[in-house]
Amino acid sequence: MATHEVKAGRFRFSYETYGDGKEIFILIHGWCSVRNFWGPVLKDFAELGTTHNMDLVGHHPASQADDIHDADIIKVTGIQAAAIKEIVGKKKVTVVGHSTGGLIALALAVQHPELVKRVIAIGPVIHGPVKGPLGFAKDLYRLKLSAALHLPFVFIRSLPDAFKNIFETGVHDAKAFFRRADAEGYVKVYREQMLNISPEVMGAWLNIIDRSDLRPVLTGHGAHTLFITGSHDRVVDHVQAREIARKMPNAAYHEYNNSGHIPILEEEIECFANMKTWLDAH
Repeated sequence: MATHEVKAGRFRFSYETYGDGKEIFILIHGWCSVRNFWGPVLKDFAELGTTHNMDLVGHHPASQADDIHDADIIKVTGIQAAAIKEIVGKKKVTVVGHSTGGLIALALAVQHPELVKRVIAIGPVIHGPVKGPLGFAKDLYRLKLSAALHLPFVFIRSLPDAFKNIFETGVHDAKAFFRRADAEGYVKVYREQMLNISPEVMGAWLNIIDRSDLRPVLTGHGAHTLFITGSHDRVVDHVQAREIARKMPNAAYHEYNNSGHIPILEEEIECFANMKTWLDAH
């Protein structure tokens, strides 16, 4: 599939387009992720409508940490919105975001209702702070200890299986996932794309996530939103999505008992069946 580029200010975004249906879907991957995250399910989205699979702001390989060093969730959402408008013009879209992409998708619904028709938020971040090992990485970035931020990337480059082991923390049943015929090739391409991202950009994004909190603006907000989570998510606590869904009048919440952070891949058939039912009703 041909890759295209658009610009929003000094930011560059890559995207590919699949399908040609009337409904328009924008796919946004998460932090330290790549467009290939959606690879195994692009065919599913193409059956639903015209699907544009695009970079999360800052994740284009040409981006520099200085571009988003002082950014907050409002600024990066505005940049993402500008790039989407370059792709679709004045048409309204359904934004599908995973993890930090879910954070952006929800913020888009609040900041740009003229653009967003519906939101599907998969394992979304709703608020900071960033804790644990990622919290440590965030602190390294704030202290300008860039060399330390590069160490995980050096580790992944030198040991090809290291990324696979890291990826396995995102799924509930790794053995079941890697029985997929496309699993090995998928993870290999994912790794190759991810290594092109600047570690400093990853640190800058951790700083943005740490300071984000959508709870005040989402509470009572009427955006048509489908939350999809996994009961065994070890990356983002699914309780974040469950709690905010209860406070949004037009939100639906689906939790998958055999999934971790990626239910759209782990329980693909069930997930898309439920998603289609929800889309048909909204």
